Amino acid sequence: MQLLPQSFSIPHPGRETWSRLEADFAGGRTVIRRQHMDYPLHITRGFYMDRAVPDLLTLYLQSASGGLYAGDRLHLNIAVRSGASLSLTSQSSTVVHHGREDGSIMHQMLDVGIGAFCSFVNDPYILFPGAHLAVKTIASVADDAVLLLIDGFTVHDPVGEGRSFSRFETTLRVVRPDGKLLVVDNGCLAGKELRPAGGALGGRKAAATLTLIAPPERLPSISVLERTVAAQGCLAGASRAPNGAGLVMRILGEDAGSLVRGMEAAFHVAGAAAKGLELARRRR
Repeated sequence: MQLLPQSFSIPHPGRETWSRLEADFAGGRTVIRRQHMDYPLHITRGFYMDRAVPDLLTLYLQSASGGLYAGDRLHLNIAVRSGASLSLTSQSSTVVHHGREDGSIMHQMLDVGIGAFCSFVNDPYILFPGAHLAVKTIASVADDAVLLLIDGFTVHDPVGEGRSFSRFETTLRVVRPDGKLLVVDNGCLAGKELRPAGGALGGRKAAATLTLIAPPERLPSISVLERTVAAQGCLAGASRAPNGAGLVMRILGEDAGSLVRGMEAAFHVAGAAAKGLELARRRR
């Protein structure tokens, strides 16, 4: 008789999933033309929150699992077609569990068409002890389109023993539809770099990056953007992106709460400049 191990004793190789979302402009507003969401990702029904900007569709991206696990490879493709306006945000932060030997990877591909607006704002990833997450983003943005990306993380040890995550990596590559390279932004931070007094985050526990790709006339004032985020208790510094592509800002928060408030403030300043009107609050 051959004895087989019970299913729960077999190491799980992790998930590889493929999700796609396509927004189009039709009937005077933005609609979802196509969608395919693989587990664990899920989207809510669409909301039109902005009376002053009735064409802007808001979607909440949710996770049906307990977070990101070792070996997870999640692919998310987003296309915003010509003239459409999409605001995609997360319902809450995503927990990133111990990466073991494989880590977790989030692949994001964005295609923003002529005259389109795409905002993709994730609540900070919560990096548990041993977490190893890589967020890899490739974006194609038309000359007169707008792409607003905000991604960040916060550190958390549930048992309070001072343990930290393993690594957090980000890669961003922005091109024009013809392949012309605009921006490359790569970063990598090891958890051990936070431990010395005044470490990589200056003793803080949360950080985020805002990337705004837009024509010059649709960019906010850097000084206003920095002051607005700083008023939320964050440190913030912005500069122009290369090739006249837009601007980039780094944000540091004392904790997840202050970082989220800073990210939300940055979204509203950047969104108002890009759309020409104040945007409504995105409630969680």
